[in-house]
Amino acid sequence: MRVPFVSRRRYDDDLAAARAEAARLREQRDTARNDEETARFNRERILHQLAAADAANRRLSGRNLELGARLAQYAEADPEYAASLEARLKRALRAAVRYRSDLREEKRRADTAQNSLDVFLGLDHPAVAAGASWQDRREQKMRYDA
Repeated sequence: MRVPFVSRRRYDDDLAAARAEAARLREQRDTARNDEETARFNRERILHQLAAADAANRRLSGRNLELGARLAQYAEADPEYAASLEARLKRALRAAVRYRSDLREEKRRADTAQNSLDVFLGLDHPAVAAGASWQDRREQKMRYDA
């Protein structure tokens, strides 16, 4: 059988360990509470955003159905007009493709001309590239020279 006495050192060690464990548990509890509050807050925000998005989707869906019905009415009412609109749309798309092609070609031509001008003026020389950051190395001479 063990003696029912405890030394002072063992008592202090056990008490310090128990206090440390209690502090750890308190900190863990507080962290869990904060995490729970944050999770609740985030959940409420997400639910609110989802409700707003759902309402917007329902409005948009209704509007799309309404526009589809209108388009069907117009197409049924005047098939010649609908065909002319489709033909205009096709012409517009072909023109857009042609314009984009012309834009790419013009950009390529302008870049070539700019490179030729840079070479002619000597802007492709290594000294120009080396002097590009001269203001970064310049010392401030006057107090108002900022």
